[in-house]
Amino acid sequence: MVDAESLTEEVLRGMSESDFDRLPFGAIKLDAQGRVVAFNAAEAAQSRRSPQRTLGRRFFEEVAPCTDVAAFRGRLDALAAQGGEVTESFDFRFEFEWGRRDVRIRLMVLRDGARWVFITAVGRG
Repeated sequence: MVDAESLTEEVLRGMSESDFDRLPFGAIKLDAQGRVVAFNAAEAAQSRRSPQRTLGRRFFEEVAPCTDVAAFRGRLDALAAQGGEVTESFDFRFEFEWGRRDVRIRLMVLRDGARWVFITAVGRG
């Protein structure tokens, strides 16, 4: 089984929509403007947000405003500015209306500019 740290551009490109939904961790794809263009089933369950309420929305402003900080958005913007396939991993705490969620984030920016956020739970929140 693939984990968030082992995903590569090649693996992502070879995934079907059902493969994407079967990932055992959250996966969100953003466009260059930060709009959600893909949102898998694991992240829908963990965040308690349906894809219908999430797709097409601005991730940092509308979906997860707690990520609109240098420790998260700033890192993603810096990766995107580097160009090429680049990644970074770090721990983060999501703040939801219903509570906190401690996670391990892996950011990935691909050569085509696609921005991925992979989310793995690291504890109870």
